[in-house]
Amino acid sequence: MIPVSITLILFLNVFVPFEKTEPVNSDNADVPLLHQVFIDSNLCYEYTYNTANLISEEKSKYRFIKHNYNNKNQLISTDYYEDLSFASNNSRVVETASKRQEWVTPDNTAKSNYQSFEYNDKGQLIKSTDHLCYFTYNYDVNNRISRQTYYHEDRMSGYIDYNYDKKGNLIKMSQFEVFKSGDSQLITTYEYKFDHKFNPYRSFKSLMIPGKNTNYNNIIKEIYTVHFMVDHIVNEKQITEYSYDYNEKGYPVRVNKTIEYFYK
Repeated sequence: MIPVSITLILFLNVFVPFEKTEPVNSDNADVPLLHQVFIDSNLCYEYTYNTANLISEEKSKYRFIKHNYNNKNQLISTDYYEDLSFASNNSRVVETASKRQEWVTPDNTAKSNYQSFEYNDKGQLIKSTDHLCYFTYNYDVNNRISRQTYYHEDRMSGYIDYNYDKKGNLIKMSQFEVFKSGDSQLITTYEYKFDHKFNPYRSFKSLMIPGKNTNYNNIIKEIYTVHFMVDHIVNEKQITEYSYDYNEKGYPVRVNKTIEYFYK
């Protein structure tokens, strides 16, 4: 069984935004704005932008996310509204949630989490905080986040190391648990291979999440490796591959023939 602290680290890695490492382009003039994502011909995600063309709202059936910026176009807070019944241990509750037709909005769903962001005088993110924990950030010589350290109840509980290629694509993410003794243990790694086309989620670069939102190219292979003891029926290494159809500008319009991207 995965320790609670490890589970929380893995959950937060998916749920909580990490930050970008380059100055914010306030008008996103260099990329098209991703507007909608369809899966199997069904609209599943929709995105809106503020007057500076920075991602403002992320909408879906189960989650609504609102991003807020200061007058320097720095992300200062993010609010989350989620249908938490979808994560219930009760199968009937999950089944009911899966049949939900109405999309989550701040009007029909309570706020489930928030996050605030702090910067130094160089404009680098130095801390992000939510109601459960906080993160601090270190940078490499290229001003990219090299480590994100996780604190729970003011104790260092884990960290994530990031490695990049020459283009700035995230090629490896390593997650560690830190024990009360101060010792650390590698828990999981993600490794990535890329194409040479343009990443549609670059329009989200103001969120500063190392990986999907900051990569210049598209992931064609993901290798996920578990480094702790798991049940013998669980594969310690899982490989996922992606193929794309591109538009004339070199941006994906389809992924694995099932996911479709539409731009503004």
